[in-house]
Amino acid sequence: MLLAENNESSFILFINDILHNQVFMATISGWIMAVITKAFVSLISHRKLLLENFLGPGGMPSTHTSPIAAMMLMVGLVEGFDTTIFAVGAVLLSVVMYDASGIRRAAGRHAKAINIIFRGLQEREQIRSAQLIELKELLGHEPIEVAGGAVIGMLTAYYVWLGGYFAA
Repeated sequence: MLLAENNESSFILFINDILHNQVFMATISGWIMAVITKAFVSLISHRKLLLENFLGPGGMPSTHTSPIAAMMLMVGLVEGFDTTIFAVGAVLLSVVMYDASGIRRAAGRHAKAINIIFRGLQEREQIRSAQLIELKELLGHEPIEVAGGAVIGMLTAYYVWLGGYFAA
């Protein structure tokens, strides 16, 4: 019975530690703020709320960039900007931003070109409809969308840090 009580209190302490980890909570908050912003942008631009537009890849702002930017800034604020872990966060952020605006955006453009080719083949009856697999075209981001994600993430982290939210 004592072991069960220790495990239960250890689990509660574990959850408490997570909920008071400012870096982790700023990261999650940065992602949530980006998703909410993306939903509003989707609602304004499409006049309806499309689940795929704000939970999927692509679009404004980047929901991949935002939490990593929040994490990087919060690590700097909590641990110091001269630490190794902040440098790791900065490098990770640059890789995520490069991937979102470069590699994944290029893959989306390739998918669009392939879809056009396949539709042309289908129209000329050189390929059957059953063979046509529509590729997802919105995979990456325009640089402004990546920058928007970074700004939202950093502002969220700064707000969490300034307010002392989730601090132990």
